[in-house]
Amino acid sequence: MENKKNKVFESYNIIADWFAENRYQGLMEKAYLDKIIEILGKGSSILDLGCGTGMPMMGYLLSQGMQVAGVDASHRMLEIAKNNLPFTDFQLADMRELSLGKKFDAIIAWHSFFHLPSDDQPAMFDVFKEHLNPGGILMFTSGKELGEAWGMNGGENLFHASLDKALYKSLLEMHGFQVLEYKEDDPDCGNATIWMVQLH
Repeated sequence: MENKKNKVFESYNIIADWFAENRYQGLMEKAYLDKIIEILGKGSSILDLGCGTGMPMMGYLLSQGMQVAGVDASHRMLEIAKNNLPFTDFQLADMRELSLGKKFDAIIAWHSFFHLPSDDQPAMFDVFKEHLNPGGILMFTSGKELGEAWGMNGGENLFHASLDKALYKSLLEMHGFQVLEYKEDDPDCGNATIWMVQLH
């Protein structure tokens, strides 16, 4: 099970086709994506970290005139993403080791960051900061309290972990982020808990 905790992307390699067929394609995330577009303006650069198949979120951002790049640690998910969005820049990388040598106007880690073990999550705020322009937006989903959870998807048991809300807030402050929006269990967004923060 330890490998399943540290390398959730290997489970995604197994279930990639199932995920592509079963991932909800309605854009329940639209309000949050539109807010990023509104803050940054059309043509801004966005990194989708843990982009999966690229759909529907990257597809929507591209349709709205944003420049979008995708990173995922699952080579099978990226194969599907490249097929879905053939003219988009995709890279295979574990977000914990990310070093792209470039900065973006926004980073989205939607239902991806929370697959990391809780011990690995604090260091990610350095990674986020390193890849963001000043004034850049970071949006990620998390749990609300310190803990681990497993969820069955396509026959694979996927690991999730969270810090508590206060620790996320203190990590964000420590790294120069200001919280723009925090929404717990958003009923319009699959009960996701969503952070939208800005680097100063």
